[in-house]
Amino acid sequence: MEMANKLVKETTTMAVYRRIYDLVLNGNFPPGEWIRERQLKELLGVSSTPIREALRMLVQERILESVPHHGVRVKDLSLKEIRDYYELRAELEGLAAELAAQRGSSTHFKQMEDLLRLQPEHFDNADHAQEAIDSNNQFHDLIVEASGNEALKSTLLHLRAGISWIQVMAWNRNKDQDRHSLTYHQHRGILEALINRDPKLARSRIHEHIWDSVSLMVSSPHEDVSGKIWSETT
Repeated sequence: MEMANKLVKETTTMAVYRRIYDLVLNGNFPPGEWIRERQLKELLGVSSTPIREALRMLVQERILESVPHHGVRVKDLSLKEIRDYYELRAELEGLAAELAAQRGSSTHFKQMEDLLRLQPEHFDNADHAQEAIDSNNQFHDLIVEASGNEALKSTLLHLRAGISWIQVMAWNRNKDQDRHSLTYHQHRGILEALINRDPKLARSRIHEHIWDSVSLMVSSPHEDVSGKIWSETT
């Protein structure tokens, strides 16, 4: 009975976690907004315990931040924090692309091709932010899957929550369709390098793609956010 109660508690916590996560990513709680426990209890219809545990998880993932004596609010990431995320992501996914070019199967590449065939529909519609982000993540996940490195896959999965939040902010901040079209064509270039079994080119192209996505977050579309980091990671 105790085991069953524990399972129900864990299941409820994860359901609450997912619901709050979705609310933040969908813009219901914008950056800097305080999230109150009473508000969530009324909104979700659950007790305080799973809410507190879910909030703690989101703080650990840096989607939310805990401010002593004030509560919990949606984190408003600084440019440095965004750079830190993407510096790590570029290196890890660069390695994944290298390995995928060496180890990926025709089945992996076919899955990527099938996914890319559908991407323009999402990328060309400013109202399809979540679909576009999901499709983008699926493409990157397939590259990691093709690398055959489970430790790498686990590490990148841990980064996913923070990366997804940055992606939502980027999409809402910059709806220039030319930029999203560029993302699609860069995906095409990455896949081409993988199919041609060119590890060095695959790594270079995914680095370029990732740093271009960071540039969506800066106020000026002409600012080079990669700066010194770009020269160090290429």
